[in-house]
Amino acid sequence: MSKQFNADNKKTNFPWFALAFLGVFIIAGIGGGIAFFLDGQIGAGLTFSMMFCGIAGLMMSLLVYGHRKALAEQSMLLGEKPADGIASNNKSGYQAMLGMGAVFFAIGVPISFVAISDELPKDNYAVLLVLVFPLIGALLLWQGRTKVKHWQKIGKTPFYPEPFPGCVGGQVGGYFTLQHGRFEQMPQAELSCVHVYQSGSGKNRTTHRKHIWSSQCNVSRTVDGKHRLVFDVPAELPVTGEDSRYRGRIEWQLSCNGELQQASERLKFNRQWTLPVIAGNARSAWQPSAAEVELQQQQRQVAAFDAAASQIKQQVQGDTLYLTSKPGRHTGTASTLIIVGAIFSGAGVFLSYKALEETAMLWLMALIFTPVGLLTLLFGLFWLGRGLKASVSPGQIWLQRSMFGIQLYQRRAQLTTEQQLSIKQTLSSTSGEGKRTEYFRLQADIDGKTLVLAEGITGRDAAEALKLQVAEALIR
Repeated sequence: MSKQFNADNKKTNFPWFALAFLGVFIIAGIGGGIAFFLDGQIGAGLTFSMMFCGIAGLMMSLLVYGHRKALAEQSMLLGEKPADGIASNNKSGYQAMLGMGAVFFAIGVPISFVAISDELPKDNYAVLLVLVFPLIGALLLWQGRTKVKHWQKIGKTPFYPEPFPGCVGGQVGGYFTLQHGRFEQMPQAELSCVHVYQSGSGKNRTTHRKHIWSSQCNVSRTVDGKHRLVFDVPAELPVTGEDSRYRGRIEWQLSCNGELQQASERLKFNRQWTLPVIAGNARSAWQPSAAEVELQQQQRQVAAFDAAASQIKQQVQGDTLYLTSKPGRHTGTASTLIIVGAIFSGAGVFLSYKALEETAMLWLMALIFTPVGLLTLLFGLFWLGRGLKASVSPGQIWLQRSMFGIQLYQRRAQLTTEQQLSIKQTLSSTSGEGKRTEYFRLQADIDGKTLVLAEGITGRDAAEALKLQVAEALIR
């Protein structure tokens, strides 16, 4: 397949069949609800109708939104520039969160009321698990509303690509403007090429988003009030849409994160846009000055070394560099894993207990909840309690692993060249705002064995900076 966009292969048809299929569910929901009403079961009728109509209605709205988004992308790839710019993805994501919350809450409340009223007097405490649905719904509604209000404070921030469309083999760039507030310090932008694909089938189908390439730059504010940015993009990367080298499709995501000052209030600024990218060599009419590029590189290098020093304790004694990866540095991530793992493990143990008393069908859920919960819980505890000390001197390394302060083992080895050092990504997470956080470890590959020198390093730049410092300690 050619990397250039092919209009004949990109025709987007309106999803009539899917909408008609979902319409049948809505009719069934209405009909079933009326049947329950006529039978005098008003609660069951409301539950039945809301379940079918709510889920089908939400899926229909998502289908229509996806179709409109695909049409807009197709038009942009053909060179039709949107007069109002490219809207960020954030608001639509928050609205989808609100919709899901409303469906979960509307369905969960009557189902929970009916089920608990019937089963709790029979001492069937397993029925309390149905409260998970209205609780999830309430949480999604609260979070979605909070995010929408925050978005409204900042206002629309459409992005205007220059060149249009962006080009692999050329540049991807453009500008956005602010309606309210100003940046105390210019934010950082990240451009990512993302491979989106699905695995599994039916209920087990999962959507994956794998980052193929990414690059960061600082945003520049010009005298006309526009916040501009530009990236050089390698020619070997795939363009927006389908590519024979990948299953699924390719998306190009631009995210920008910083802090805004509005009067006396400081607001987090998080925006993400999906940009059209084709093959070509077009470049932006605006380019940062050489002095600005050099200053940005210096600032980024200084920030990387500062980040490495703040995350991994470093101490030099004579010709030896000591590194300490303290436990408990990522309590937020670890706590989330522990809480989720504890909930799933607790649910699995409870279901196992009830399965012994009642029906064997509960064993199926217990066998799913328990191992997933235990693995997540153990990983969270490991993430929280792991500690690592290492020392690097010319030609030699030493490390000591501990868990919650208890020493587990030590290793010592000869390290002859800096080429044996490498960094490896161990974990990544993406927030609802589109901000991606990567965690790395610094390791040495010696005689087929991997020895970890530092771990839990947030950001590739910080990991690369620490690698340089270790390499310098090796060749003193």
